[in-house]
Amino acid sequence: MTAPGYQDSLHFLYERINYERISTTPARYPFRLRRMAELAQRIGLGDHVHANSPIPPIPLVHIAGTKGKGSTAAMVAGILSKAGYRTGLYTSPHLKELEERFQINHVPCTAIEIVSLVERIRSVVEEMDQEAGSGPTFFELTTAMAMLHFQSQACDAIILEVGLGGRLDSTNVFSSSVTAITSIGLDHQHVLGNTIAEIAAEKAGIIKPKVPVVSSVVRPEAIEVIRRTAANKNAPLYQLAETYQTGETTAPVGEPRAVAVQSAGDFTISIEPNSDWGSKLCYQGRTAPLRDSHEVALAMEGDHQARNAAVAIAVADLLAESGLSIPETAFASGLASLNCTARIERFNLDDDVIAIVDAAHNEDSVAALIKTINDRLPDREITIVFGTSRDKSAEPMLAALAPKAKHLVLTKYSGNPRYREPDEMLAMVPTPDRLRTHVIADAIDACRRGRELASPGGALVICGSFFLAAEAREWILGLQRPETG
Repeated sequence: MTAPGYQDSLHFLYERINYERISTTPARYPFRLRRMAELAQRIGLGDHVHANSPIPPIPLVHIAGTKGKGSTAAMVAGILSKAGYRTGLYTSPHLKELEERFQINHVPCTAIEIVSLVERIRSVVEEMDQEAGSGPTFFELTTAMAMLHFQSQACDAIILEVGLGGRLDSTNVFSSSVTAITSIGLDHQHVLGNTIAEIAAEKAGIIKPKVPVVSSVVRPEAIEVIRRTAANKNAPLYQLAETYQTGETTAPVGEPRAVAVQSAGDFTISIEPNSDWGSKLCYQGRTAPLRDSHEVALAMEGDHQARNAAVAIAVADLLAESGLSIPETAFASGLASLNCTARIERFNLDDDVIAIVDAAHNEDSVAALIKTINDRLPDREITIVFGTSRDKSAEPMLAALAPKAKHLVLTKYSGNPRYREPDEMLAMVPTPDRLRTHVIADAIDACRRGRELASPGGALVICGSFFLAAEAREWILGLQRPETG
């Protein structure tokens, strides 16, 4: 039964989603850090605001990145929870219910708590509406609610995932103990800039004076921006070393063989895939205070998730250095069973069909998805259902996905007006692949058609958007084959 006042509370919040709607002409979102800081001050979060107190009252981790930031945030929270700390986790977007954004030890808040949080901020928000003419936005309010929730529930640590960018994001008004940047890629260019360096500067805006920062960024121009920003702020930087392939000069003439060469870095990883799904990760710290080594099992699939786990481990190492007691067992148990919904999430269906639901919505995340398909499903025929948003670069995603698909189904989600029309996307599909492409506007009908097209022993991959993943996941859950003992 819905809590009294719940729908009114949701209306109060959702009516403020203005800057997230896509206009026909690019425009800067009306980020207002002063407004966010003022909101935080008025509702009793002043001790957490960086301008007031550069040192957070409780440990706080702030995570940015084009992709991987949500998974990494959940991983850090998992480690801290297993270490015995009451850990608040704020992520976005949610898949089904708003409550998913506010979690303590991975348990979402309740509908009753949503109502209570809205009532605590309502009068202040209405006052600010009158004073400024443009009051707090939806994301500012949910960020404030998250911090209020964690404070009122006496959390021992807080993990904040950046919503968009970093420098001007609402989460950036709060002090942090450690910051992390997981990746830099092309996404939200109409807001963050058109080059990797410009986007990196926005993400690096979360770096604060003397606060350590962990990075797994790989693009050289982005690494340089992060290094320069960290140096300017006297913030210790811990960079994941890169492993790449090169020719072995001592190999026999005419037979160059590829060898792994590792770049300079402060921590390294080696990854061994499990036989079916997930991997084993060996982490090595090179720079104090990072610990010498950790060996953990990951339930989540993909090399990119192993990289995210390495960042989470390094962050936890730094938190341990600052005073938190984190036993080695917490690293292993915090990561071993953790799964993030709609992040290359696997479902086993009848006829030995594997379904993958993934929120991949930019070139980098699609590349990670394709790598997983190649590594884990090399002999299966692939049927892909794809739908995305108007502000996403659909053409390069389709150029990468279409050649992998025996059948491609284009669709649109229904839960948000940002969708891109499937007929429009059809023209973006490479010409040779259009004969294998179907256009079905309704998302669930498209998923049903995808399931029909999937061969026994094949795979059904649904991707392109969090919104599509949310709708499809509910449908897939009804098809999942029960596990037998």
